[in-house]
Amino acid sequence: MIDLKEFRKQEKIKQKEICDILGIAQPYASAIERGERPLGQEKFDILYKQYGDVILKYNLPDVIIKKESQSFDASVYDIPENIIKAPLIGQYANGGYLRGYADPVYLDEQPIFFSTRKHSKGNYVAFEVRGDSMNDGSVKAICEGDILLGYELQKIHWTSKLHIPKVFIIVHRTEGITVKEVVEHDIEKGRIKCHCWNREPEYEDFELYLMDVHQLFYIKEVSRNVKY
Repeated sequence: MIDLKEFRKQEKIKQKEICDILGIAQPYASAIERGERPLGQEKFDILYKQYGDVILKYNLPDVIIKKESQSFDASVYDIPENIIKAPLIGQYANGGYLRGYADPVYLDEQPIFFSTRKHSKGNYVAFEVRGDSMNDGSVKAICEGDILLGYELQKIHWTSKLHIPKVFIIVHRTEGITVKEVVEHDIEKGRIKCHCWNREPEYEDFELYLMDVHQLFYIKEVSRNVKY
């Protein structure tokens, strides 16, 4: 994983030059630099061919490193300071997370996700996407297997109007962990309307009551094709 923004800044390379080399549009390049879209191995290989070993100076650790034991030492992996380290909840771990989301011991036993850039302080959890309800085939699609780094929105803020429309990771009492775009928020009834980007008939919009929601997370990063 490369810190593309820092690479450009230090090596005095314009974003347009990177776009021309990779054959991508500037909005997509900006999304990569913000950590919202993955660079991908193929595009990294192109940059390496163009710039050589110099690009390796801006190498971040693999997105996910599994803990081998309780004596795990992040310094072994040369993790940059202020990089967020968050527990990773796999796509088949919904039930376990619903029981253990408030248990520090459970969270400490999960694999670790390392962010690709700095973020403000807060509670972070990474989730592996299950299903294709948010895959509309576009560049912004959220696909099965993607890893989403979530920043928890504390419940004290749920009584105010949510900044919507916006995609949230929703931890629900019966629905489990779901990723949806919240398009409506009825403050008086404590209810939100969830929208699916996939327009196939099986993916319909639905409503949830916030009293049944354990956690809401903003999405800070989207990572794809990660290595375990």
